[in-house]
Amino acid sequence: MNTNISDIAKRYEDFIRNQMAQISLDLHTTNSEDDELVRRAAFLARHNYVKITTYSEERNVISFVVQDATPTNVTFQINSDSLTCDCPKEHWCRHKLAALFVLYQYIDSLSTWLEGFRAKKSAQMNLLKDERSPEAWLRLVQNVYKSNLYSQPVMNPYLVESIFADMQRQIFQHTPLEREWQSLYKLFTHIALLSHTWKHLHPTNESYKTYYNNFIEHEAEKVKDFIRLTSSKPRLFATDPFYDTLQKIVNYFLLHQKGYFEQRLYIYTFFWESMFNEKSRRETELALIKNDRHIADDVKVESIESMFLIMLKKYDQLEQKLIDLNEADMLIWMDLARFADRNEDDQALSMIVRAMLPYLNSFINSWLSTRYRSAFVNAFNKLCSKVHLNDEEAEVLFSASGMYGMQPYSLFLIERGRFTEWTALHHRFPSSLAYLELCGLKTVLEEKPEVLLPLYHALAMNELNQKSRQHYKQAVRVWKKMKAAAKKSGKTEFWNDYVDQTRQQYKRLRALQEEIEKGNLKL
Repeated sequence: MNTNISDIAKRYEDFIRNQMAQISLDLHTTNSEDDELVRRAAFLARHNYVKITTYSEERNVISFVVQDATPTNVTFQINSDSLTCDCPKEHWCRHKLAALFVLYQYIDSLSTWLEGFRAKKSAQMNLLKDERSPEAWLRLVQNVYKSNLYSQPVMNPYLVESIFADMQRQIFQHTPLEREWQSLYKLFTHIALLSHTWKHLHPTNESYKTYYNNFIEHEAEKVKDFIRLTSSKPRLFATDPFYDTLQKIVNYFLLHQKGYFEQRLYIYTFFWESMFNEKSRRETELALIKNDRHIADDVKVESIESMFLIMLKKYDQLEQKLIDLNEADMLIWMDLARFADRNEDDQALSMIVRAMLPYLNSFINSWLSTRYRSAFVNAFNKLCSKVHLNDEEAEVLFSASGMYGMQPYSLFLIERGRFTEWTALHHRFPSSLAYLELCGLKTVLEEKPEVLLPLYHALAMNELNQKSRQHYKQAVRVWKKMKAAAKKSGKTEFWNDYVDQTRQQYKRLRALQEEIEKGNLKL
């Protein structure tokens, strides 16, 4: 085809320059993919891999073939500002860019444009770095996010950590030099970038959830570290606008992002526990939550409001919230009880624990899955130990806990000096010698050894029934402890008779007789 490319380029100079300007806006050298796209397109254009195949002056249509790995057709329809390509890549591809670059070479210097393209992006980033304001920091984060992730509706779960780390690296390159600003900058940009990234964390199948959960847990711990570091430093007056904007970012992150609510709440809570300490700021946040009419569906607003009531020590309003407590809310209030405990608010902790007690039995035995009962009971009993329940309340607690509350109930009975009941409890729910020691066996032995004799006997008989030398040895170990209890309680005669009767009863078990002889059981 005998087409004068120079004439075509000059004829459509405005179109070409507009498209080149659009490339500058759409592509970013901070994005390695974009940078590689431009580099490869320039290579194709400069090495004569792009040819014009047809040109219609009447219709203002130019067609190209690009000799890539496979020949690819590109068409420019000038009248409609349309650029199309055979390849599957949407929007800008190296073939469209290469065709534009071929024409641009006839109206201007491609090398100068490429230098300006890269320099312009660097200058924009440096300008954002040098302008110290919340808005500049947010624009910097947004630019990096748009360059790397904006066009990906769903993030590849296998690449999520590396993509986020790369974006963070690009942002942290512009960390202020002053030490007093560094931790705040890293915290501010980290939570802003995490909030942008959050909308991409929606797994298309269940197997991807593990990758996303691991990523979220890892980033949540990093956020906590940045919060600790920032809150440990003296706060500058100049940082006030940054704190205000940070509060808005965190508010949006919890109330308006979607998915993984527990993890969002975990991060949000740590901000308000450790960083946003001013009463006025907390009151403002509570008002914002109450007045927000567009909160995400997965947000449990009542629990968040209750958390602020605890922080603000508004106990009357908290008591009103507790009136509506039921079994379905027990786990939420358990988290709030822990929150009150962490913040050393004994009054709020007492109010919540006592409000939960009436629903404890039905919750543990009807609502809660069996595999979680032991952990829940242990955690709840730990909180109750800081509340100082009266005997009636304690009975409600331990009655509801059942076998899952053996250890705390045992320690409670010891504390109250109810040693006979302690022994009866462990007759009712037999266990091992090791577990009995965890439940305060040594204290009972010191205070009232005689009540242990029937319990030790039951443990020894259980070992004998296994009928093996190893179990006979274990039975003798139990009898030695029983011997100590008999001696301490002044029951020497009873003990010697007990040993004689046992040997007589099991005289046919030679291995047992040998182990008893070795044990020197008589007093």
